[in-house]
Amino acid sequence: MTNNPYHLTPLRIVPSTENLERIRAYIASAIVSTFLSEVERNGIILAVDEACANLFTHAVAMCPTSVIELRIVVTEHVVTIEIRDQSAAFDLRDVDQPDMDDYFREMRPGGLGIALIRRVMDQIDYVPASADIPFNRLILRKHHRSAS
Repeated sequence: MTNNPYHLTPLRIVPSTENLERIRAYIASAIVSTFLSEVERNGIILAVDEACANLFTHAVAMCPTSVIELRIVVTEHVVTIEIRDQSAAFDLRDVDQPDMDDYFREMRPGGLGIALIRRVMDQIDYVPASADIPFNRLILRKHHRSAS
């Protein structure tokens, strides 16, 4: 891997759970030649899958004709994945961590996606749409070791 960032062509898709496989393949192809372990790569794929599934289910459901865009930049030390959408703003960083004792005692289905994203990714940023930029940006970063 060189010091030059590697930008994969952005993926623009209609927000549908039927497209989650395309998203997983897109992420996998972008990070296959990084210095991440297989466990780390699979974690990133799962984290992005969860973020997109949540976006499709909750935010974009009100506007199913919208399009989301995924962008990936891979450098020697970090993988950055940006998910852009035009739905209602939702900052997952504002969601409280679930109490796992309560969660398992109540045997709740779902609800762990955000906790998984936080556990897998090293940095999570969120920039809501504004007058200057008409889309929300969820930015996920994973640092990795280099060969140097």
